[in-house]
Amino acid sequence: MSHSSENVNYGPVLFQYDLYPEKIEAFGKVKKVISRRGTFALKETSLNEEESNWFTHVVHRLSEIGYHQVVPLYPTKYGDYTVQHGNKTYYLMPWFAGGERLGQTREEVMIDEIGKIHYLTLKEQDFSPEVVDHSFQYLMQRWETRQLEMERFAEESERMPYMSPFELTYLSHFHHMMKMAEEAKRRLKDWYDACHAEKRYRSALCHGKLSRNHLLFSHHGEPHLLNFEKAVLDTPVRDLAIFFRKAVHHSNWTREEGGRLLSLYQRHIPLLEEEKSLLVSYMSYPEPIFNSVDLYRHKRERFSQIEFVHRLEKRISAMRHIRDFCDLILTPPPPEPLDMNENTDHI
Repeated sequence: MSHSSENVNYGPVLFQYDLYPEKIEAFGKVKKVISRRGTFALKETSLNEEESNWFTHVVHRLSEIGYHQVVPLYPTKYGDYTVQHGNKTYYLMPWFAGGERLGQTREEVMIDEIGKIHYLTLKEQDFSPEVVDHSFQYLMQRWETRQLEMERFAEESERMPYMSPFELTYLSHFHHMMKMAEEAKRRLKDWYDACHAEKRYRSALCHGKLSRNHLLFSHHGEPHLLNFEKAVLDTPVRDLAIFFRKAVHHSNWTREEGGRLLSLYQRHIPLLEEEKSLLVSYMSYPEPIFNSVDLYRHKRERFSQIEFVHRLEKRISAMRHIRDFCDLILTPPPPEPLDMNENTDHI
């Protein structure tokens, strides 16, 4: 048996599947296991027992309710779907050679599949003022704390006798970032007020960590989603915000493309007005920019100033795309054309 990239002994894990590998290739946390029985994907995770049980429940539950586009899990010879070894948890899946679906982008397929999952699991929750209040207060407090941290960094940078290129770039966009943060908080308040007024709140099973890398295609071109380790019951807006925040980074992104993708999703679930406010709120908050500042402050030795500035400018550009897209989301649809023959008196 040959190993590439690693010297980790996966024998005790694979033994539980009666797999005796001839070769193991590492692709990050996924190991390609080549054996006489076929080729498999072994995923390494840090899931604890409770998280492992929830993860396997989610995968099986989706199959039970009629969604079969999840990469399946193989059981061990003892009937378990995860294996704990050392401080890691593993699970085994079929290996997908990769490919694309002709005629559709990965984003189109992904948003369509997530729409199907949300539709199958959507539930109108019993309205609880306490739950809505807690969600609102928790997020508002977190955002305000983050804003204070970023304001302190701006003040520290201004006091520097010689500012770095990163600090100069950050300060030149600081006012705009704070405006976006305030807009996010206003939209969050709109969602909060609407929830109390309408006394409704919807939840669905959210993937929790949507990424282009979590969409695979069979050799027939059938899509399959994987990595439901962060799946959670939450507002469907959670997945949408993650999806669109990543989509705006692609070179072919336009505000119209975003609108088309959202329309594709809404063929499955039309968003409520308060959910649109929440989506705009989630996307408008400039957390990706703040994360760039955190990286600069705490791991300054890892990258050059040019790399830090490039990362920051890329995220600032993405937030501009998001702002334009949010304007589109909040634009009321055009009025229905009048039927000139309706209510016409005939002589």
